[in-house]
Amino acid sequence: MVDVSKAQDGGIIKKILTEGSGDTPSSGNEVKVHYTGRLLDGTVFDSSKDRGEFFNFKVGTGQVIKGWDEGIVTMKRGEVAILTCKPDYAYGAAGSPPKIPPNSTLEFEVEMHDFYGEDCSGDGCVLKSVTKEGTGLSSPREGSTVSVSWTMKHMDRDLENRSVKFILGDGAGEGVVAGVEKALMKMKKGESATVTVKSPYGYGHVGDANLAVPGGADLTYNLTLEDFEQAKYKHEMSNPEKLEFAEKAKERGTEYFKAGKFELALKKYKVITEYLEPDAEDFDDMPSDSDDEDKDGEKDGEVEKSEEKDPEHDKKSQQLLLAGFSNQALCHLKLMDGINAFKACEAALKLDPQNIKALFRRGQSSELSQEWEDAIGYFKAVLEVDPQNTLAANRIKFCRNKVQSYKQAQKKKYANMFERTNFKDPEPTKDDNKTKPDFSDSESEEGEAIGSDGEKPQEMEV
Repeated sequence: MVDVSKAQDGGIIKKILTEGSGDTPSSGNEVKVHYTGRLLDGTVFDSSKDRGEFFNFKVGTGQVIKGWDEGIVTMKRGEVAILTCKPDYAYGAAGSPPKIPPNSTLEFEVEMHDFYGEDCSGDGCVLKSVTKEGTGLSSPREGSTVSVSWTMKHMDRDLENRSVKFILGDGAGEGVVAGVEKALMKMKKGESATVTVKSPYGYGHVGDANLAVPGGADLTYNLTLEDFEQAKYKHEMSNPEKLEFAEKAKERGTEYFKAGKFELALKKYKVITEYLEPDAEDFDDMPSDSDDEDKDGEKDGEVEKSEEKDPEHDKKSQQLLLAGFSNQALCHLKLMDGINAFKACEAALKLDPQNIKALFRRGQSSELSQEWEDAIGYFKAVLEVDPQNTLAANRIKFCRNKVQSYKQAQKKKYANMFERTNFKDPEPTKDDNKTKPDFSDSESEEGEAIGSDGEKPQEMEV
């Protein structure tokens, strides 16, 4: 028997009944156990075995009694042990009526079935096991500047040893895989952890030839968060800070776009609109709890300078917001997402109804959705603002051809259906041939002539 309490005060006495093998769980790991809890007189007050299901919890996070948080981390897979926990490590002076009396020392027979790292990605693809506890209560969030170091392995091969300082959310531009960023947002300052990263959050099916990472490889990182500077929340920023933050996001988004990284570019362009678009969560105009001013924000007959409107700032903010929505639309088009491209264009046009880029991309989004007649109308709106826009004129011609092709295909389809559903006609006479319908002519289904350029008079107007 051995005292496994951190304080070594006899609070948790462990007796191993069956030896386990391998390593032990670390704080934050998900563990899977069977247990039976007894009073010292042998009375059973709880048992997962009686319920016929394992008990799962995150060890070291306060989800269970102190005796378990400190005792379970000493157990290996397959190990069976008795943990005897004094009241201070169990339910204390209050107990847990009616089954556990006050000031009870308890015995738990625990079977360690399995444990695995903290799920940082939500789908089991990034698992983190703490090897050294960090300090403080907070973890870095997206936009924070982090200083990190790691060694990376594939199977038993050491492939990378690196230290880097970067902004969370921009890791791809610094050669940092998504799995590492996911793990860092769950770590404390000074914390070290073993992080397993499955290929979708690593280098994917392509791999990385420079690092000798094969396609589809799952990787193991020994990762340390050396330090970080926490990013401000939106409501903590002043208006100039928001504008500066959005400008940097636009610059980064443009770099990603030029590199063909459209999903990363889209993410940055969304930051612009998130931080600059007014919404119910914008607290800039809310008075602080410490303010002595009245409801009108006046003090000694003066209005605080921070509440004064800045026309130049508003102008820059609107321009940047417009660019954010317009560039989102462009990224959606590159990603073949016509629906969200259309939504982004509509948002841009609310700010500037005559914006050529937004008008044109709205037409492109309808093309992507094969809404040809809608697209024609949207491209015509471009020409209303810019009559010399040859790109819009060309797209109108293209869409009209698509409409014509569709109508011809529909006519042929229904003609064939008619022929398949009719019984064999009797041998035609000379007069019969004069009155039998002819589907080989150039008329539309409505009997209206279609011009050689595929345009149906009047019907195409929007």
